[in-house]
Amino acid sequence: MAAFFANLVELQKLIVNKTDTQINIEIPKGDYAQFWKNNNVQVDVLDILNWAYYGFYNYAKTDCICHKRYNEENTLLQNDCINLAKHYQNVMECLDWLCTKFSIKNYALVNYSKYRKLRHFIVDNESWLDESECNEAIKMGFNKIDLDLINEAEKGNGIACYNLVKKGANYLTDPIDFTTESAIVSMLDSGIQFNMINLVSYLYNKNNHNKVNEYYMLASLHQVGVGSYILDILTTNETNSNKNCK
Repeated sequence: MAAFFANLVELQKLIVNKTDTQINIEIPKGDYAQFWKNNNVQVDVLDILNWAYYGFYNYAKTDCICHKRYNEENTLLQNDCINLAKHYQNVMECLDWLCTKFSIKNYALVNYSKYRKLRHFIVDNESWLDESECNEAIKMGFNKIDLDLINEAEKGNGIACYNLVKKGANYLTDPIDFTTESAIVSMLDSGIQFNMINLVSYLYNKNNHNKVNEYYMLASLHQVGVGSYILDILTTNETNSNKNCK
């Protein structure tokens, strides 16, 4: 996975035509397979690189980040460390090359809903808050536009989230646990934090990765990248949050 590891030299060898940017990631057999219509996930190299950009942007100046694991005796069992600043720079170089090669204007908002199953098992049209839950929340005083924002954020629909925010949707609402926190931030941030440590280990062990792990690698990158992307849209008023291609 040259795109996942931001290997520019390898990408330049593999990508000659625009069709070469479309790759297929095999879905593991068992529970995962039944939730997908095909036996693989088709993803564009541009999406993979953008997810890395979104997810690692805040670590652009972080030289070292580690995934450590200890046993009950506090003995260090795992110590996977990478230079995330260097990896982020590699991602940027790959994006610049790809966008230049195919004249891609990489600024438009994106709807990543089609990759939703990389986050969890859920049927295509099922909302995070279903109709009955929304109706109950509205009776309790919550605004429908805010509930719609929660559902679109969970799907990874950047276009819908931006439009809802522009119409006045407030992400600082929690109709699930009735706290003063944001249900969206809690939901997405937990996925980001958990999967970031997985990404550190995947990147650290890049010489040992195999086909079996590719789906899980993609799923972790998706949750970190798309989660960060949606949170950026919700917390800023900038239309073009993706400014990584000149």
